[in-house]
Amino acid sequence: MVYPLAEQRLAQQHSAAHDVNPVQDEAIAVSLEAFAQAIVDAHQSMALMTGGALDLATLPGTLLDSRSGHQLLKEIGIKGRYYTKIANGKTYVIFKGYPAVREVLKGTRYLSSSPKVVAFGIGPEAIRAGGRANAVIMITCYVALDIMQFIMSDTQLYSELFANIIVDVAIGAVAIGAGMAAAAAGALLAGAITTVAIPALAITAGAIVVGMAVGMALGQLDKMFGLREKLSAALRWTGEAVARGLQKTGQVIREAQVSMRQKVEGLERRSNRFFYDLERETIWHLGGPDLYNQIYRR
Repeated sequence: MVYPLAEQRLAQQHSAAHDVNPVQDEAIAVSLEAFAQAIVDAHQSMALMTGGALDLATLPGTLLDSRSGHQLLKEIGIKGRYYTKIANGKTYVIFKGYPAVREVLKGTRYLSSSPKVVAFGIGPEAIRAGGRANAVIMITCYVALDIMQFIMSDTQLYSELFANIIVDVAIGAVAIGAGMAAAAAGALLAGAITTVAIPALAITAGAIVVGMAVGMALGQLDKMFGLREKLSAALRWTGEAVARGLQKTGQVIREAQVSMRQKVEGLERRSNRFFYDLERETIWHLGGPDLYNQIYRR
């Protein structure tokens, strides 16, 4: 059964949907572009305000380290102290103070690989795991942010994009490594002077501050020596050289193909001529002049 009014209503709704969708799509595209621009602006503003010590790529790692430090200080107290010690080829984390005031770390000595110790970001294993996590987050954020800046820029070249990614990731990786080294050195130093053990607050804060300071210093060196510009120019020159090399290689291959084809065609012509002459000679000698004339002199 046909319902004309229902069909008309459905057709009107379908037409209205087609009329609205382009506007909605344009609005979504504009909002996404504005959102991306806001992220890039926040990234650049944070780096500018902190002198390069922090930006949106390094902030997550710093917050994670701060969270681990906060949990540790909550567990052992502001004045809580610990140090690492190697005995019989094994690394131990030794806590100073009263175990009774701690909720999880009830003992005074744990293997550095103990899940309880690793959960609080203490010991070589925890430092390495935290460094790997921070590096993955940092690299992902820098790549995404640099690509967003490249997309929204009308003048940036691919060589500049790759240069930005390489320099940003290199600076971030060195800063993370410096923070990890500071944390490990602080724990070892506390073990060397157990009579005046360094508070956990100093070790945690020192690692974060060292990482930020190294990142800031490397950022200043980048600006001072124009590392991005030099790397971009080197990448652009390398790309052009590779392109010229590929073009020359392609030209040589094409010329070789033409030469080979000509040689094959020439060989084919000579072979055909040889067999044709052989055929005529054979018919002349075996079949006689009459057969030869019948075949070739019609």
